[in-house]
Amino acid sequence: MNDAINTSHGVSPIEDADTRHAAGIMAMWIFLISLAMVFLTTVIAYLVIRSQLISSGEWKLEDPPGLPRLLYISTFFLLAASLAFRAASVSLNHVSRSRKTGRWMLFACLLVLGFLISQTFAWIDLATNEKLAFDSSLYAWLFYVLTGLHVAHVLAGLPPLIITTRNALAGRYEATAKDVSGLTYCVMYWHFLDGVWVVLFLVLLFGMR
Repeated sequence: MNDAINTSHGVSPIEDADTRHAAGIMAMWIFLISLAMVFLTTVIAYLVIRSQLISSGEWKLEDPPGLPRLLYISTFFLLAASLAFRAASVSLNHVSRSRKTGRWMLFACLLVLGFLISQTFAWIDLATNEKLAFDSSLYAWLFYVLTGLHVAHVLAGLPPLIITTRNALAGRYEATAKDVSGLTYCVMYWHFLDGVWVVLFLVLLFGMR
């Protein structure tokens, strides 16, 4: 039995750090692809409904307000956060910069917080507009569905982000697969959310006109 479990090096794949890391990366890709399908389905539904409403003449509001300027600011925050996550990952490959990993992660946390705050004020700005109140029309409802779905995933990513940042500040990550797996998975997830937001923002930018 033991011979069947052991690899050619005499080590179980489960006990090998590199194997666990590679398996974890694959699992994260599968997870992110499944999330991408959720967002893709939502975007397709949005475009289909928009097309149907356009053909029936019910899509356009009189003098549509368009997207609030705060969404441009929140987009900047999230893109900047992606750069900070990238810098945190790169810093792990340099012993002289490894201490900066925690600082980059903390900076990314602040940028994510800025994104959430700007998104909240953007929602408030839209909700106080009679033409774009949540229950005013499908035009408005679809906007809240798209942005709300993304915000829900952002909120779900906060606990691992906070834990990973705390570990980075404590110096628990080193340039080995055994130690940096948690940070790698976290960064992958947030890069994914950044990319999804860019797509959603462009869809809303050109679709809500």
